[in-house]
Amino acid sequence: MNAPRQGLFASLLILSFALHSILMVVATNYYLKDNRAIQGELLTRQLVTDSINELDPPNTVALALLTSRYATNPSIASLRILDQSDRVLATAGANKTRQGEVFVRDALLNEQKIGRIEVTLIKPSIGEQLRNLWLPLLLSLILHSLLWLGYRTIARPTRSEFLAKMKREAQLKHEIQRLADALEQEKHQASLAIAKAQQLYQKPRTLQNLQDALQQTEQGNDIYLSIQFYDPKQLLGTVNQSIAQTYFNIAQLFLNKVVELCSSHYQLKENELEIIQPFFDDGALVKISSKNANLISALVQVAVVFQLLSEAMYKRYREEKRFALQTRCAIAEELPNMQLPADKAAIRLAQYLHAKETAIYLSKPSFKDVRHCYELVALPNPSNALTREAMLLHGLNNECAQSAQDMRNQILSGRKPQHDEQDN
Repeated sequence: MNAPRQGLFASLLILSFALHSILMVVATNYYLKDNRAIQGELLTRQLVTDSINELDPPNTVALALLTSRYATNPSIASLRILDQSDRVLATAGANKTRQGEVFVRDALLNEQKIGRIEVTLIKPSIGEQLRNLWLPLLLSLILHSLLWLGYRTIARPTRSEFLAKMKREAQLKHEIQRLADALEQEKHQASLAIAKAQQLYQKPRTLQNLQDALQQTEQGNDIYLSIQFYDPKQLLGTVNQSIAQTYFNIAQLFLNKVVELCSSHYQLKENELEIIQPFFDDGALVKISSKNANLISALVQVAVVFQLLSEAMYKRYREEKRFALQTRCAIAEELPNMQLPADKAAIRLAQYLHAKETAIYLSKPSFKDVRHCYELVALPNPSNALTREAMLLHGLNNECAQSAQDMRNQILSGRKPQHDEQDN
């Protein structure tokens, strides 16, 4: 558990240390400048007093000895004594090339200028000042380091505060995710409404039949097959709408052919096995209006054959690096315990499934006549009455499996020339 905003506090401490160092250098420079002014004033005045007797007449030997004695001061860079005509009489200093501050004073005798004194005092560079300030800078660094360690110790949250913070963050993350999901769902519903409105405009008769069928009050005998795309990575939302619509159209062609062949195979009357909702983002719906064993077998066969076709189409498209999705199917009748009509039950049951899976929810009277044709297993991890009572289709008997394989081959061979033309 770290203290809050450690990075910001560390940045402030670094800035404080830098400003502290600059202020120390500036203060030292100001102090040295003031000290040089006083020292220069005193030196020039003393030199004038000591050398005035040797300037008139000029005594260069005495003046040289005098300048040499003064030049032993380490703060003096250079020292010169000049006569009244600015001729150098004596000079001294071990650091004549060093830059510094020059102090000048005239030597006056009886109010007449007899010479001039020039003293250059060394002006330390920034590097020299920092070298002389190493101890204060080190103490400042230690002080700032102690402040950093003290902040980490004092400001560190307790375990209860840390757990409370984590709980608040988890709640906030959950709320954000919930709002994002709600927004995404609203967008999805809006796109569905727009698309269905466009289909209603283009095909009013078909969609009117769909609406009438879905709004029937007597739904007790209806059984629905929901075919949905398995899209855990939300690929449908990333592809171009025209590409997705082309894929929907191909899936719809397959479904139409499967319904046609299954109706013929089971000798069904017209509209006994009908497509209620064509393929779109949320899949397709197929309905039978009776719990007749022959009709239920036909509906299950539609799901099995379409799954075989979907898998074949998925493998081919993936080999060609084209957009494709696997499917999942659910067959269900009305579920009174959960107040679910048959269509909603089938849609919800499909949402619990993974790719290539088919689940069936039927009451015992509806299921007993066709159960012997299929190998069924319970759904793993059931969470409600629908998933507890539904069964996962695990296999078919030889007759149903051979029939489904024959229908698959017939559709693929029948559609292959047209399909290749579309690809080309």
